[in-house]
Amino acid sequence: MWDGFDKRKFPRMNLHCEIEIRSPEEKSEPIKTMTENVGAGGVAVFVSRPLERFSTCKIRLDFDPKRADGVHCEGKVVWIVPTQDDIHHKPRYDVGIEFVGLKPEDLNRLRSHVEAFAKAHPEERTR
Repeated sequence: MWDGFDKRKFPRMNLHCEIEIRSPEEKSEPIKTMTENVGAGGVAVFVSRPLERFSTCKIRLDFDPKRADGVHCEGKVVWIVPTQDDIHHKPRYDVGIEFVGLKPEDLNRLRSHVEAFAKAHPEERTR
């Protein structure tokens, strides 16, 4: 079993936020989905089309769709695990994306949001 989760520099919470993932060229449609978990170092998401490992992407992460305080940054795909949607029996991909080049104010906002969620929901920390 992969034990990378226990060795993370930044712990993650089972926090579900809207996320949009774009290729740097922006030629293809963005992927819009919900995060599976979020930490100060990155996110995990399920997507319907594969992303290339170590590829870069643009990310827009919205903590609250009613507010304009989301995070916009670059990301790097660090892992991808093919799986299957149990309901529709279609392929899907469990993907880990590392945040790259977060502005200090975005990092602070991200940490504050994750920490507030952790205090309110300590049982939601990923393993």
